[in-house]
Amino acid sequence: MTLSFTSTPTAPAPGGAYSQAVRAGDYVFTAGQVGLNRETGTTPTDFREEVRQSLTNLEAVLAASGAKMTDVVRTMCLLTDISNFAVFNEEYAAVFGEHVPARSTFGIQLAGGFTVEIEAIAYTGE
Repeated sequence: MTLSFTSTPTAPAPGGAYSQAVRAGDYVFTAGQVGLNRETGTTPTDFREEVRQSLTNLEAVLAASGAKMTDVVRTMCLLTDISNFAVFNEEYAAVFGEHVPARSTFGIQLAGGFTVEIEAIAYTGE
């Protein structure tokens, strides 16, 4: 199987030794996307805005890998404060709509001062 590695300027560059996404056949596996705005180099201080930016970054990485949000079959979502789950879920649902991938959500500590991180697996085949 051939692997292709995504590197796009439409989302923040990786902060370590990893790819923004890897395509393996009809599957795209993204790295976790945080709320860093690639143009300003800043992260919103409002949690809701940080979630929106994380989802925007996820969409950009998927697009650069040949996938769409409607191709996503599973997400893993990481929150530093699980009490923010309701706000997170509102923003997540606003983006995914009727397309509801399988999802796991965890409360953990994230590096870099981020409060949310979202990764996805997408399937682009038939």
